[in-house]
Amino acid sequence: MQQYPFHLVNVFAETHFGGNPLAVFPHADGLNDEQMQSIAQQFNLSETVFIFAPTDLHGTKAVANLRIFTPNYEMPLAGHPTLGSGFILKSLNDLPSQFVVNTQAKAVEIFTSNSRIQIKIQGYQAKQINADKASLAALSGINTDDFVGHAYFINSGTQQILVELSNRQALANVQIDMAKLRELNIDNPFKTTEEPSIYYWFDDGEIIHSRMFSEQNNSFVEDSGTGSACANLGAYFISQNHYPISKAIHQGDDMGRPNRLTLNVDNEQNIFVGGNVIEVGKGEFYL
Repeated sequence: MQQYPFHLVNVFAETHFGGNPLAVFPHADGLNDEQMQSIAQQFNLSETVFIFAPTDLHGTKAVANLRIFTPNYEMPLAGHPTLGSGFILKSLNDLPSQFVVNTQAKAVEIFTSNSRIQIKIQGYQAKQINADKASLAALSGINTDDFVGHAYFINSGTQQILVELSNRQALANVQIDMAKLRELNIDNPFKTTEEPSIYYWFDDGEIIHSRMFSEQNNSFVEDSGTGSACANLGAYFISQNHYPISKAIHQGDDMGRPNRLTLNVDNEQNIFVGGNVIEVGKGEFYL
């Protein structure tokens, strides 16, 4: 029987029971794809991340390779697993405050300062969605005047549909029509899975309030804190020439699991997503 240590952390957490839960396996060498998928199903968190010895995957000198799994499939890149992995790598190893990890999508630079972790994302794809406000309203269960501008397909490592709303109450009232969202996602040029994800956001001038929904096992689940969607929001701002920018992102409030993210985009179009990480447990998994 083999033993694999794991750590449980909450990412984007300001309190012990806030943030987005994550399981991190810091010594995953020896696990195959089927085993990792089964372990992710066992934990049944939004993501479980497995850390491997580094390879020359993207032509940069990385300290580790990350494999990120939902209970149903592998993700090329995800924000809170990458931040949580950065926290665990730093806490277990003699690493500088700044280092690089490989995800399946791209190399990601990580910046650490105690429990505050930040990742840098470069490069994106964006496409305006050909859907009117009436269609978006029918999909979302809210009114046509609750929308601002067009929706977009965005991919800065993980693809999502981004939709801006005009008021906070509309964000709270969102009710997804699964069939209509699947139909909208048919024309998504960046999709890597047939299970769509949609991110709603409202900017009150000081804080961006957001919610993220994705399909899993033929039902929709809400994610309490989504770093990849935060990065995609940064990519959207770049696509609109709205940068440099610095924003606080509040997510998870509508599901009773507050997450606090930071988003910064600099003059060179680098996207920075950050938050606080709290370790809440550790153990061993037996195979």
